[in-house]
Amino acid sequence: MPTIEPKKISPLAKWLAVGMSAFMFAYGVFIIMTEHYYGYTSKLGGAEVTADGFEAIVLGIATIIFGLTPMSLWATSGKAAGFWAGTCMVLGVLLFLTPFYIR
Repeated sequence: MPTIEPKKISPLAKWLAVGMSAFMFAYGVFIIMTEHYYGYTSKLGGAEVTADGFEAIVLGIATIIFGLTPMSLWATSGKAAGFWAGTCMVLGVLLFLTPFYIR
């Protein structure tokens, strides 16, 4: 029975994942430093602040954790990549829901 060889992930895809993670990390740090989480943008170009203070800090941390998800492309095995991505997603969702349950 022939074995199926997994295709190698291209270096370009890996470095694009690093770029996405760096952007999300920077955005999360921006949210934490300003203590304002900016939600959607209206058609007229104005950004709406959806969280301030503690809630914004928690959402900034969640944004950083979500931003680490693409780094699973650098994992050496499929199990490690799945564990990394799954853990980041579960922690991110839990952190996004935390402000609603604390106050």
